[in-house]
Amino acid sequence: MDPSVSHGFFHCLRADLRMLTRQHRSRAKRLAVVLSNRGFQAVLLYRISHALWKAHIPLLPLIFTRIAQHLFAVDIDYAAELGPGVVIVHGFGLVIGRGASVEGNCCLFHGVTLGNRGSEWIGSDVPDGQPVLERDVMVGAGAKILGPIRIGRNTVVGANAVVICDVPPCSIVAGVPARIIGRRPEMDENLRRLESPASAP
Repeated sequence: MDPSVSHGFFHCLRADLRMLTRQHRSRAKRLAVVLSNRGFQAVLLYRISHALWKAHIPLLPLIFTRIAQHLFAVDIDYAAELGPGVVIVHGFGLVIGRGASVEGNCCLFHGVTLGNRGSEWIGSDVPDGQPVLERDVMVGAGAKILGPIRIGRNTVVGANAVVICDVPPCSIVAGVPARIIGRRPEMDENLRRLESPASAP
């Protein structure tokens, strides 16, 4: 697993804020985005519940997870691993299962599911598991990424795609089941600026 997912609470939170406000220059606009953005608030509640879970504090991680579910219709398991710089757009109906991993600088739209294939419910002998999203991945609205697969860095997953196989880096995938329909440049300019030391707060 990428070491970025093991960064501390405040490091991840600052990176989330940088990703979320990277297109807004004024402090007033940034503050308005932070205060009004449901996706950021849902990620914040996840980060609190995850930190409590890692500290072996019982019950509270589940309570914060339930708060996010009821307020924002976003279900991120407190045992999932979200690295720094995660942005959720709209968020309604988004699910990230226990054991899923998002390595960082990723954008997830509403209705996205990162989860297992449900093998235990159909009596399948095929091993199940959760997906890993490498850095700089964008997942379109309604996409489902299922099973123990890896989505390579700098990949775009199209809206409503169903991804059940590994995806190489810098790919554009779409369809049911998803297939590669194009290639993506190594990194877009906004993310390159974000990664530079000068962009740090």
